[in-house]
Amino acid sequence: MKNNHYSLSEPKQNYSRCMMLVVAIGLVGCSAPSIYHWGQFEDGLHDRYVSQNHPQADAYLLETITKAEQENLRIPPGAYADYGFLLFKRGDREGAIAYFEKEKRFFPESSAFMTKLIERVKQKESDSAEKQQPQAAMTQGTQP
Repeated sequence: MKNNHYSLSEPKQNYSRCMMLVVAIGLVGCSAPSIYHWGQFEDGLHDRYVSQNHPQADAYLLETITKAEQENLRIPPGAYADYGFLLFKRGDREGAIAYFEKEKRFFPESSAFMTKLIERVKQKESDSAEKQQPQAAMTQGTQP
């Protein structure tokens, strides 16, 4: 019975197989690393929008940004914007604007969208300030 797989009597086939193996290992070893530090950003997105686990998603997002900034790695697109939106939902409008500005600076292609978000945050601030002025005037008028 003849063994067709690794016979020493067929040196050309063995050589071809060895070369294919070397090329395959070389291709795997030469894969380029990601240009962004994704950390657990994608897991956080899944937790937020699929699992509805917001505290875990927030922790993943902050951890990804913090580690990338500390180690001077590139933040993935959308991470600053996502964190800015998180801050806005918590009521930290200045923090939200700061992170929207970061997203705009690092990813100029998002500039139009970030500018619109910043305008809306500032509009909300001025709307809430206008609502507080009549209340302040009413309380001053009722005091003796």
